[in-house]
Amino acid sequence: MDQNIGMFKAYDIRTKYSALTAESKERLIEAIARYYALDTGTEAVIIARDARLHCPELMEALTERLLEAGVDVLLNPLQSTTCCFYFTCMRNPAAGGIMITASHNPAEYVGFKFVGRECAPIASGCGPAGGIGKIKEYYVKEEDIPSGRKRGRLSCLNMQQEYVEYSMKLAGVEEGSLSGMRLFAEFLSGSGGSDFLMAFSRAGADIVLSGLVPDGLFPAGDPNPVIESSIAPARKKMREGNYDLGFCFDGDGDRMDLMFPDGEQIIPGLNMSAIIPYIKPIFAPYFNTDDLKCFVDVKAIPLAVIEIARSGIEPHIIRNGHSFIKEKLREHRAEGYVVSEEESAHYYMNFPVDPSDPSKGLTATENTLFFALLTARAVMENGAAYERIRELQKGIYRFREWPLNFRTPEKMERIMDDVERVMTEKGAAVIKRMDDGSDLDATLMRFNLPVKFTPDSTFPESWCQVAQRISRSEDAMTRWEVVASDPVLCQEYNDMIKSIAERYIHDGDAFY
Repeated sequence: MDQNIGMFKAYDIRTKYSALTAESKERLIEAIARYYALDTGTEAVIIARDARLHCPELMEALTERLLEAGVDVLLNPLQSTTCCFYFTCMRNPAAGGIMITASHNPAEYVGFKFVGRECAPIASGCGPAGGIGKIKEYYVKEEDIPSGRKRGRLSCLNMQQEYVEYSMKLAGVEEGSLSGMRLFAEFLSGSGGSDFLMAFSRAGADIVLSGLVPDGLFPAGDPNPVIESSIAPARKKMREGNYDLGFCFDGDGDRMDLMFPDGEQIIPGLNMSAIIPYIKPIFAPYFNTDDLKCFVDVKAIPLAVIEIARSGIEPHIIRNGHSFIKEKLREHRAEGYVVSEEESAHYYMNFPVDPSDPSKGLTATENTLFFALLTARAVMENGAAYERIRELQKGIYRFREWPLNFRTPEKMERIMDDVERVMTEKGAAVIKRMDDGSDLDATLMRFNLPVKFTPDSTFPESWCQVAQRISRSEDAMTRWEVVASDPVLCQEYNDMIKSIAERYIHDGDAFY
């Protein structure tokens, strides 16, 4: 049997549904159930799903196998966002959780995201007994769960209403407080629409929604707000509709791209700098808010990093990866690390389990609804900050992260070495490690820029930054992003990378 081992990614399990045979599906369900029954120490498992067509089948099979294995299951059988799922896990800390989703991938993909007790991330090498690596081991060995266990108990659990109320309260958005705002949101037929509609209609905003009804066929295209063909209609509607702000969400609602009224994307790092003044007071019961720190994406725009520093929080570069970022927020929580962003439009935070009771502590997780509400509030109350962001973005030129696919994975490291060598010869300062010494799992190459930014950092007239990495959530793919102070420089460095990539394509090792 083709075991489809490639579906075990760094941070989740993800595969085309057609690559799962009847036998491999059964083995996979058995491996996941075995892991939660024997290794996680959880009292129960929360299971949720997004709108994908094959999720119900996998949900039903997994639920039954966990019950047979003696594990209690808290099930939300309706479609849900991943962030509402995480909230449910945060509020049920003795339980683990499994979200059945393939996030932003095309309709033919399915997958699983995992958390343990207290919403702790489970990934490859992260989590009890090695996390996803242990599930993979069970899958390959095809071991059965020991028999004789008492059947688990099944309960229905849908916390969407509590999730909406929590997010509004934490964001400081009350009923009617967004009255007068005109907002547009594109959901690409994913699962994020109902959360948004419930919250923003209560807040009194005038909202126009597209792709609101979940449809696992994703008729508008891949549910990924980075893909231009998928969101081009949303940009057009923004330009024509006289809106104050636009949102675009991915298939499972945990990615939030933002748009100015003209349809231009708001760079996530710059948006983070504008909402940090609203985030800091949340942590007054836990830390000295003058000493707070945040993580910023390895490819964060340099101007955004300086703006974050000037907003009153100390920025530190972090590698990509949902589970990795959340684990680092957990690991460094006592040092005052409270929030993080990725340029792919993901936002993370050490969320208060109960804002009215600080003794319940903080949980590193994702809540896109909270960040959407907070951003709308910031735009309404401090429009000048967003006018400043628009002006800053006019001086930034970039090629958003673009991919190259490889037929032989070993060639990925080679091309990254080739690019780094060329950039070093051009005088780049090369950064490969986080401030705590951890591997960035990426290479950041800066020209005429400092290695570390502070509130006092100044920008030269001419600068450029190149970021490269191997994608840990895709099959054999490398990615590059180039950002610079002028379009000629940006084009020049992007063309350097493209010329190297073309050699690999010519040799038959890679393709776009």
